[in-house]
Amino acid sequence: MLRRRFLTAMAGASAAIAAPSVLRAQSATIKLATSAAPPSIHNIYLHVAYERGFFRQNGIAVSEFIQLRGGPLANQAIAAGQIDVTASDAEGLLSATSNGYAIRGVTAPGAHLSYIVSVRKEISSVADLKGKPFAVSRPGALSQYLMFPMLDGAGVPRDSLQWLSVGGGRERMLALLSDRVKGALLHIDFAMEAVTDPNIKALKSVADILPDYPFELLFMRKDMLDKNPAAATAIVRAIIQACRYIVTDKSGTFEVMLKYVPGMSTEVLDRAYAELIRIRGFGVNGDMTEKNHDKFRLVMPRASGASRIPGRGSERSALATTGVVYWSARFRGQ
Repeated sequence: MLRRRFLTAMAGASAAIAAPSVLRAQSATIKLATSAAPPSIHNIYLHVAYERGFFRQNGIAVSEFIQLRGGPLANQAIAAGQIDVTASDAEGLLSATSNGYAIRGVTAPGAHLSYIVSVRKEISSVADLKGKPFAVSRPGALSQYLMFPMLDGAGVPRDSLQWLSVGGGRERMLALLSDRVKGALLHIDFAMEAVTDPNIKALKSVADILPDYPFELLFMRKDMLDKNPAAATAIVRAIIQACRYIVTDKSGTFEVMLKYVPGMSTEVLDRAYAELIRIRGFGVNGDMTEKNHDKFRLVMPRASGASRIPGRGSERSALATTGVVYWSARFRGQ
């Protein structure tokens, strides 16, 4: 019932934000890049905005749509001025702005984290992971430090797990499937693929533990915000429209997904989509708020052992230290 009301509300909101009054004459031509190739169902919003014409409807011409393999490449490309817009994780924004790059996070299309603690069937709780091998990409990586709040909450010392560096998401999934490890933090596509094996189960969703931590932000160069704020607003609007399309048009979303990931299991896609709807994973109202800004600003460095990053209320502004601009706030309620 709650899901039905949510989708009904989104259908009405989508109609409002997509009304003819918002259509504009061409206001900018941009180079757009994704940070994952092939994409995940959770970051398909750039592809949807491009394929379903939301950029064009808002007066934005996309001269190049580039598929990059990984957030660091997308971050480097926008920092170097090779692209104008991308979506990547909050950690990338913190790193870029701390190194002086004029990049801003303007909205959170990936509104909530879609990582899942996936385990072998004999593991019944986070406490059961004590002393067990657990796959991470590398020490200090997101696949490790997002586990820390759960371990702390269960009273499990962080150093009591056998942290095993195995590589990216697919490598962590394969390590789990082969029983090389007893647990791994997997992104939703890999987690839903892994549970096809009866020896694997989903133990916890990180979104339920850290509900205000965004998965991805939309990045723009600061000079675009300064010189062409109307275009920046149009781009944000297009992404919000794409997110609203995703939550209200499952079949259309799957069509776009399968164009870029041909052969992907529709069973896996169904499970992943259902979980994303449950956690409200898409930024249907922009979803970049002070609350989720503070969450990634504080949890990430605290969990990884880095020094605290100053933010609101400190002598250095949040904008200077994290690159966040509440650009999408103007769309709340539309």
